[in-house]
Amino acid sequence: MLIGKYTNTLDPKGRVIIPAAFRYDLKEKFIITKGIEKCLYIYPEEEWISLVDRLKKAMPSSKEANRKALRFFSSNAAECELDKQGRILIPQHLREYASLSKELLFIGSLNKVEVWNPEFYEDADAEEVGAMLEEMDIEF
Repeated sequence: MLIGKYTNTLDPKGRVIIPAAFRYDLKEKFIITKGIEKCLYIYPEEEWISLVDRLKKAMPSSKEANRKALRFFSSNAAECELDKQGRILIPQHLREYASLSKELLFIGSLNKVEVWNPEFYEDADAEEVGAMLEEMDIEF
């Protein structure tokens, strides 16, 4: 399970060490793509395949808005493999999208990892999450 919060530094070539706590669940090959909130998403390969299947079923490509949403994720996706030092190269266009420069924040989000510029990350507070769970009738 992908949980926790970690920081690491981007090197001048655009490489970053994936936190050790995430490597087991991400396995050897995974996908990095644009996220919704100016962050990046890293999906384990199996989770990416599952997401693609769900998107194709829920979003028929006969609708223009669906095609745009599908392209948002797929055209910006890149396959990643760790090098011997546990690093990946984040493509330049993804670094620019998420405004990643030096320090990166890795957030475990259960089924994926989010990569943030720490200046843009805003954690939800307990009251906000509590209200949302209450509205969904989920007891925590």
